[in-house]
Amino acid sequence: MPDLTTVAVILSAGGARLDLAALADLPGGEVVRAEIAAGDRAACAAATIRHRVPRAELRAALGRWAAGRGWSVTIAPLHGRD
Repeated sequence: MPDLTTVAVILSAGGARLDLAALADLPGGEVVRAEIAAGDRAACAAATIRHRVPRAELRAALGRWAAGRGWSVTIAPLHGRD
């Protein structure tokens, strides 16, 4: 399978700290770009992920990974890249 590029949006509202270091063990792919927005009680990351697994597999792995930290996550293909 060729490299795919997907955007993951991760939300932490009362879960574990969400920062660039927290994305280091992201399963199923490699973070190639990330932006973090944080306030007093919540943080959000938009991460561009390069991966070789099907998106359904990536979605499942990210869902388990995020849930274990008290986060929620959604993904979408990065248009024009696959």
